[in-house]
Amino acid sequence: MLHDAPETVKRLLCESWCSELDVAEDGDSLRLSMPLLEPDGDYTTVWLRQTMGGWRIEDAGTTLMRISYDSDAAAITRGPRRVLLDKMLAEYGARLDDDGQIVSETEEQHIGMALLRYGQVMLRVNDLKRWNKSRVVSTFFDDLKLSLTEIVGVERVLENYLAPEVPDAVDYPIDFAIAGGSSPLFVFGVPTRERARLATIVLQHVDQYIGSFDSIVVFQDASQIPSGDLRRLMNAANDMVDSIEAKSALEKKIRHRLRAA
Repeated sequence: MLHDAPETVKRLLCESWCSELDVAEDGDSLRLSMPLLEPDGDYTTVWLRQTMGGWRIEDAGTTLMRISYDSDAAAITRGPRRVLLDKMLAEYGARLDDDGQIVSETEEQHIGMALLRYGQVMLRVNDLKRWNKSRVVSTFFDDLKLSLTEIVGVERVLENYLAPEVPDAVDYPIDFAIAGGSSPLFVFGVPTRERARLATIVLQHVDQYIGSFDSIVVFQDASQIPSGDLRRLMNAANDMVDSIEAKSALEKKIRHRLRAA
C-alpha cells in the first residue's frame, strides 16, 4: 500500500481540486471559481480572457472592492502601500492595471500554475487591509501628510517645522505647520503612546515662547492611548481627531481654525 500511496494521494488531490472548480462563460470571458477562500469565506473568483497563445487572468476589480468594504482601498494604490503592492504583485507575475484590476498573463501550457500563483497573490493583497489597520509609524505620517495636503494644498504644509521663536527648536520639532493663517496652526500625529508623550512635551515647550497658536492632534487610534497620557495631551492641545481615518472631521477642524484665526 505504501508503494501506491503517492499516486493514490496525487489522484485524490487532483479529483478533489477539479471537482471544486466551477467554470462558466461570462460574456467574452470565462469565470472561474477556485477552492481558495477569501476572508469572507467565498471562493476566489477570476476571469480568463484568451490572448494570442495564452490567457489573461483578471479579478474584475473584486479584490480592491472587498478591501473597500471596511478600509480605504484607495490608500493602498498610492504612496508607500502602492510600492509594497506593486512589489508583492510582481513576485507572483501579476500587476495592477489602470482600471483597478489585478491582472496576469500566462502561456496556455502554464495556466494551472499561473492560476495558483494568482490565487495566492489575491489572498496576500487582502492582508494589506490588516496592515492598514496596524500601520507602522512612518506610514502613518505619510498618510497624515497626504490628508493635510488634500485639505489645504501641498504648498501650505510644512513638515518637521522648527518654530523660529522657540529656543532649541531642533529639539522640539513640530510634525506639521499649516501656513497661511493669521495665527500658527500646528498639527501633531500620534500613532503610539510614545508619540503622545512627545507631542505633550513639544506643545508645553512651544507654549512658553509662542503667545498665540492653535494645535490639532491626530491619533492613529485614540482608544489605544493610556488614559493618563491622553489626559495630559488633551490639556496641552486645542483640538483632537480620534482616528486618522476620520478625514472629514480633520478637514472641518482645520478649516474652522483657519477661519477663526
